[in-house]
Amino acid sequence: MAVDFARVRERRHDEARAWKERTGGKVIGLFCCDVPEEIIHAAGMLPVRLLGEHEPASEADVYFPVNVCPYPKNCFDQALKGRYDYLDGLVVPNVCDMVRAMFGFWEMHFGLPFLYFMEVPQKISAGSLDFFAIELSRFRRALEAFAGAAIPDGALRDSIRLFNVQRELLRRLSVQRIDGVPASLVQDAVLAAMLMPKEQHIEILRAAVENTPESACSGLPLFLSASMLDESDFVRLIEECGGRVVGDDMPAGTRYFWADVDASAPDPIRALARRYLEGIPCPRKMLPEAHFSHVLGLLQGTGARGVVIHNLRACDCHLYEYPYFKRELEARGLPVLFFRGEETATEREQQRADIDAFVEMLAG
Repeated sequence: MAVDFARVRERRHDEARAWKERTGGKVIGLFCCDVPEEIIHAAGMLPVRLLGEHEPASEADVYFPVNVCPYPKNCFDQALKGRYDYLDGLVVPNVCDMVRAMFGFWEMHFGLPFLYFMEVPQKISAGSLDFFAIELSRFRRALEAFAGAAIPDGALRDSIRLFNVQRELLRRLSVQRIDGVPASLVQDAVLAAMLMPKEQHIEILRAAVENTPESACSGLPLFLSASMLDESDFVRLIEECGGRVVGDDMPAGTRYFWADVDASAPDPIRALARRYLEGIPCPRKMLPEAHFSHVLGLLQGTGARGVVIHNLRACDCHLYEYPYFKRELEARGLPVLFFRGEETATEREQQRADIDAFVEMLAG
């Protein structure tokens, strides 16, 4: 059974509108891996990750300079062009300067019925876990007021279990990259998970896990560490250049699904707070040693011959870690190829040349 996850991303706006018309439900947009989608799902709403498009940000250029992170800027540009006009609400987590700025810009320009600013601790401690659990309880109450109905603990636990099923299937699919399943297919599956109703995604994801593609990817094994790649074009470029991504550490990759929520915990809100605070090794937490230890675990058993690190322009949290990661990876015999940019067409051709040379060098 061929599963076209890439089409989900291409048709995401039409599909979200169709879901609203079919169900009468509300669609809630969100930025970042730090927002617990389970709470939105338990409220009977559809959580969708905001994604940009790699086209001129003609509308957003009026509001932002060129030297800012292109991901939230492109999302805002899409909204200004009317492509997110179906959103009933938006959740903006306090994770970086540009994403934080989205709250004020959306409030000023769009007048959404529901707009929530989520405080996400940067430090990991017992106190920050308590704080985040309180914040998620506040978010729950805000959604309940918007929905006009309570979100019972039972509904939260059901959503947690459902999301854990999806995470397990994504983990199973992701490790199949070692055996030749194209990483571009895996990333398309992850992006689809951020956009589709979970029940529907799980059904087609299970088919993808159980039916491996007929044509395996057989290039040089590489590991990919990245900031936000909200499409699979860069991964597909690596494959076109003779590389094969066998593992990753990125927001639109393993960080989205690697850690489960404890479905047996007595307090589902605290279980969500623990997973989203402690289970995601995000560079904004400024713990490069802990993050690198996590990456070493992901690298184990992949057979990766080198590492590609891709950072969006002005993503300072990821750039902060780069010198440390480069030193530690090369000390372990893993050459590093580094990119920093905006994913324009001009940059893509330069990337192609650099990846070609990197693969050729490693292949000997």
